[in-house]
Amino acid sequence: MNYAEILTGVRECVAAALDVPVDAVGEGDRLVDDLGAESLDMLDLVFHLEQRFHVPISPRDIERRARAKLDGRPLEVDGVYTPEALAELRKVLPEAPAEELADGLTLAGLPRTFRVSTMANLVLRLLEEKHG
Repeated sequence: MNYAEILTGVRECVAAALDVPVDAVGEGDRLVDDLGAESLDMLDLVFHLEQRFHVPISPRDIERRARAKLDGRPLEVDGVYTPEALAELRKVLPEAPAEELADGLTLAGLPRTFRVSTMANLVLRLLEEKHG
């Protein structure tokens, strides 16, 4: 499955989870700020993605990937990502503009940076891991 096919499926899952038309869901749209997703919507989206693509998705997978690169250094201090963690998050989330992954970003603020393309890239990575 290529990225375009995955993106189409992700857009359909986002539309279903948020009860919006598929044509209202763009690749660069932020799930929270542009499409209005809330916490329960994000859980519903994860469910739709898991069912559609047959891969388990952890809501913390992006953080887990960044944490793995930190070699035991903290990901956050007092709920705020460290500069080292932000550097790793920028690598894991290349679709997010650097200014959104800047000093002061909190654990609770990370989901605001997630885009439709973030979910497509996550599914792509998980499928690649699953199928080698």
